[in-house]
Amino acid sequence: MKKTLKILALVLAASLMLVSCGSSAKTQDSYGGGYYLEEPVGASNGFYSEAAYDMDYPSGYDEINESPSSGSDPQQGLILTFSASIDIETLDFDTSMTALREAIQKAGGYISSEHKSGGYTSYYGSYVRESVELEIKVPAKNFQSFVDGTGSCGTVKSINTWQQDITRAYMDTQARLQTLNAQKDRLVAMMEKAETVADLIQIEDQLSYTIYQIESYTSQMKVYQGLADYSTITIYLDEVSVVTSNPVTFGERIVETFRRTGRNIVSFCEEFVLTLIELLPVIAVGIVLFFLIRSAVKKHKAKKRKEYESWVKTQQAAQLAQQAVQVTVPAEEHPQA
Repeated sequence: MKKTLKILALVLAASLMLVSCGSSAKTQDSYGGGYYLEEPVGASNGFYSEAAYDMDYPSGYDEINESPSSGSDPQQGLILTFSASIDIETLDFDTSMTALREAIQKAGGYISSEHKSGGYTSYYGSYVRESVELEIKVPAKNFQSFVDGTGSCGTVKSINTWQQDITRAYMDTQARLQTLNAQKDRLVAMMEKAETVADLIQIEDQLSYTIYQIESYTSQMKVYQGLADYSTITIYLDEVSVVTSNPVTFGERIVETFRRTGRNIVSFCEEFVLTLIELLPVIAVGIVLFFLIRSAVKKHKAKKRKEYESWVKTQQAAQLAQQAVQVTVPAEEHPQA
């Protein structure tokens, strides 16, 4: 009986290991599809205790086994992610787009999303003929050089950069993953020593859950590695008729304020005329309906007036006839002697 259970345990363990390897192979080439776990892995159920997580985390970057290679500071032991938002104005949209694509290719990055629009007034008061919003991924080691080089693609209006420290999250995930791998080895050893089918089934359930958690945290590690290795840069490129300047002194700010006010007035007038032209068919139909309704109302009032006048004449005639009858009757009743 024990020999049969050992053989069955070995078969189940081998099957679970194969399933784990197959699932890991599917996610080997991608780091964006992992699970985001909000609760600690596992629970105290006889085979695992949360006390296994009561351990010291690595104190430095060099102690991480599979650590990101780009978005990190080896001296401080930090793992950082970088992102930026850049506004650019240009007079030639196609030329600036070509320069941007060349800069992205030179930095070893790629465009993850692209959205085009146009026909509106920008925050800086310029009419935007054509606009594009690009989300770019570039290696973290080329992040700053790419941001500094965007000035060659047009007039940079603003640059905002951010960085986020994910060291703690990365180390925590790695520590949990190491603990789960050790737990998996213990469960495999326990399966070989199981003496009853009930124990074997219970251990198998816990092993399946442990393997599932290992795959989840492995995917999460790949997400962190991807965030650290590649930075995200959002670029807003606008083609305008006049490139606005960036004022420095107080006098330049006053001049630029007057210019912006003038551009806003001109833009408002243009928009008003265009809106009026767009609404012209509706206005024409409204005018025609107004005169038709007005004519119908006048005809209705004239008809009512005639009916009223006719009724008044009829009433007056009836009153005159009644008065004539009243005058004639007394004269007949009292004839003269």
